[in-house]
Formats: sequence, structure tokens, C-alpha cells
Amino acid sequence: MRELPPFERFKQRSRLYAGRSLRTMSGQSLRHPCVFLHVPKCGGTSVSEALYATVPLHRKIGILDSPSIRRALAIQNSGQDDQSYHDEGPHAADVTRFRESMVLMHMAHQATLIHGHFLWSETAWQHFGDRYRYVTILRDPVARTISNYRMDKRSGNFTGDFDAFLVSPEGRRKALHKLRYFSGMATVTPEQEAEALTLARRNLGRMSLIGFLDDLPGFARDFASIFGVRPRIPHYNKAEDKGVDLTDDQMKRLRALCAPDIELFELAQKIAPGRTAGAASENAA
Repeated sequence: MRELPPFERFKQRSRLYAGRSLRTMSGQSLRHPCVFLHVPKCGGTSVSEALYATVPLHRKIGILDSPSIRRALAIQNSGQDDQSYHDEGPHAADVTRFRESMVLMHMAHQATLIHGHFLWSETAWQHFGDRYRYVTILRDPVARTISNYRMDKRSGNFTGDFDAFLVSPEGRRKALHKLRYFSGMATVTPEQEAEALTLARRNLGRMSLIGFLDDLPGFARDFASIFGVRPRIPHYNKAEDKGVDLTDDQMKRLRALCAPDIELFELAQKIAPGRTAGAASENAA
């Protein structure tokens, strides 16, 4: 999660406590426990804050905080207190296993809302899928991958140019966020794409709600119809997220790299309308 400046953090926490206090006093809570599967660079920072505010103070929220997870894994595995264990870096499999354990812990602890960057867990679904409703927010894969590249350049996580990004293992993982997240596979080689697509298609069908970054009001409306509470979604990073000037060849190569995610995005757009709270269990069969 992005660390805000002190005053912005104060305003954010004030909104959260105000929202949660209101739900506590009114006795209004979510109709179903909720898992928000946060695909990176899809507006989840704003959405997660809005969802936290729907949970009364006496109910538990399970948060998988990315910087803390990276530091913990680095300390545990290498003895270094840093954030070197990036989600799409060479330790992606270690990060995935650690996050899955945390999801299971929060589910076992009966958290009302669970949120974070974590891949689909079949173990979690088999043991807790009858209790939780899964939701997510998606974004055009090409725009999302470009946004990821810009963020990595700003943070120093990737120092090469866009051509180097396109042929790097990190670039491939980020271009295939949907494929990886919904298949549950930390890394997907070209030979594994067909298998991963089959799993990802199935798991998209298990989602109770699929929203889209370009229609957050629609997501809030549909969330309310399922969970009984309408989240108020703020806006944070939209103005910062400028594009990158790409050549025709670079765009062609990027679209080819994103092809599985483009297919999943188009599938999500087809199945998203008319979703209901019972859709997850109906599609699990």
C-alpha cells in the first residue's frame, strides 16, 4: 500500500474511522465476508480505503501490506531488512506462498474483509469459498502494464528502457498480472500459458463481483447490491498516471506479451454484467 504524507495519512485515517464508526453505531455491516483480490495498478488503493470504511469497528479486517511483507521475507530469508522480495521479481514464488499463508490465516481468524496483492488460492477457495464472496477491480492490460513500468522507473525497481522491460522476466510477469493472479501461478512460462488460461477462466467465473477502473461508480453500485453497503470511493493516483510514448513496434510487442491478459479482460467484460452474490457458488461446480 502506498505510504501517504502525514497530513494526507491523517485525513485518510479520519475518513476510515468515521466510516467504520458510522457502521458500528448503525449496526450495519457487510451481508457476506468479502475478499478483495487486488490486482496491481487497477485502482485498488482508492477502492480498498472505501471498503475498509464499510466494516464496523468490532469486525476484523485482514490486510496484506506489500512493503511489510517484502521486509519480513527479506529478513526471514536473507537476514536483510529491506524490500528486495518484490512480487514480480526473482523471489515471486516465495512471496506467493507467504501471501497465501496470510490469506488463510485471516480467513481462519474470520476477518470480515480481506484485502491485498495475492494470487488465487485454490486451498483458500476449497476451505473457505462457501463463506467468502470474492471481488476484484480490473483495468485494460496494456494501460496497466505501462503504468507498472512507469512506477518501477520512479521507484528504481527497474532501471532499463522499455525495450529491456519487454524482454525481462519482471516485465513478463507484470504484463501477465491477470493470468498469474487468477490462475494462482507465480510465474507462467510460454509453455504454461494454455494451462494457466484454463485455470484463470474458471476462477474469474467464481468471482461474485468484477469491477473496472473506468467505472468505479458502477462497482460501488454493484457492491452495494451484493453486500448491502455502498462504498464511497476517493481518487488518489489518477492524475499521476501519465502514458509512455511507444513506437508502433513497441506497442505491437507489448500487446503480444499481454495477449493472455487481454483475453481474460475481454472475458471479464462479458461475464461481469448481471453478477449476483450467488454467482460464486453457482460457478464453482
